[in-house]
Amino acid sequence: MNILKATGGMAATIAMLGLAVPAEAQRHRGGGDRGHGRGGHHRGGDRIDAGDVILGAILLGGILAIGDSAKKRRERAEAADADYDTGADVSVYDGTYDTDSATDRCASAAETMAQSYARLTRVTAISDTIWNGSSWVVKGKVELAESYTDSARRTRNFRCALRAGSDPQISFEGL
Repeated sequence: MNILKATGGMAATIAMLGLAVPAEAQRHRGGGDRGHGRGGHHRGGDRIDAGDVILGAILLGGILAIGDSAKKRRERAEAADADYDTGADVSVYDGTYDTDSATDRCASAAETMAQSYARLTRVTAISDTIWNGSSWVVKGKVELAESYTDSARRTRNFRCALRAGSDPQISFEGL
């Protein structure tokens, strides 16, 4: 996704420069033709050519990249601000878990809980580990299979909330 952001930003910059150069060239052209070309004829400004289509695509790509970036920032902020009420009376991080130990505890709990949906389970990725002020929020993916030769393995996203002194609270997407 970082490549998409960089490409969109670069494309938007190039498009802005492309729009600025013709305006600058018209200002320095001199004469009274105001950019109508030789003999004062207009070149057909109401037609769309390939350059217009390319410029539109570049601008649209830049806008989409910026929108996607803002959406991801908003989702991260919401996850960090989420309050997970697990019944524990712990509201301050007490040093029980660091990032690695919270991740390990949540991954182990996710694999154990996923065994109620499939015989074999394995955490394949951890995408986020966030301390939100009162609990750890760990997000990742778990793979589910019925046997080692099962070719139809399912992957589900999971989310874990972990407060000091409490058991991890796991939820699975789509289960």
